[in-house]
Amino acid sequence: MPVQALKQNKLHDQIAELLIELILAGDFSPGDRLPSERDLAEQLKVSRGSLRQALVVLELSRVLEIRTSSGIFVAQDALSNANRLPSLDDSGRRPLDIIQARRAVEGETAYLAAKLGSEADIERIRAAAQALEEGERRYDLRHPSDRRFHREIARASQNTVLADMVRDLWNMQRGKYYQRLEDHFSTAEMRDYAIRDHREILAAITAGDPDLARRMMHRHMDRIYNNLATSALELPKA
Repeated sequence: MPVQALKQNKLHDQIAELLIELILAGDFSPGDRLPSERDLAEQLKVSRGSLRQALVVLELSRVLEIRTSSGIFVAQDALSNANRLPSLDDSGRRPLDIIQARRAVEGETAYLAAKLGSEADIERIRAAAQALEEGERRYDLRHPSDRRFHREIARASQNTVLADMVRDLWNMQRGKYYQRLEDHFSTAEMRDYAIRDHREILAAITAGDPDLARRMMHRHMDRIYNNLATSALELPKA
């Protein structure tokens, strides 16, 4: 079998992906001004030419606004637009496989968050849960507040490897196959169920009950899997 050359993402694509991740993680919020082009290039250790190409890509995608003589700003609808952008790693992974992988990883992050999470960690998880409840009545698994809830739990696990895995799995959900499945079958009703599930996960973490937190996260992920696979919202009786 002939050896095939590995594909390498262009540097400006990698920069754009990193900036998207920083925005989705909350390091930059809508309306925020980014560091100057010179400072940003130095922080990222890239050339200004590569950075400029990335900035233009994100401006065209309505994630950033480049204002002449004013600077670079995060667009007001940046979170929604960033979540809709395809991931660079769009290799056709099956959506339901991603959900199963999330179930395995996030069950453990919930367990560890209940066991090791600080009061500050729990407050960040609670704020993310509240943001989803107070947001518009729509739902998809790329919803910024939903992502934030799960990412804050991962951070509260105190395990940076698991937290990175959660981040990477969420990025896989930006693939074209996942988006199409979700666009067809996610509903506002699923958001209501997700809010209830989040409350129960949060309650278990707040109570410091690792086993219950893992069980509630598994149930939440099982509901998502069931919804995308069959359109059902209620889980089968155990």
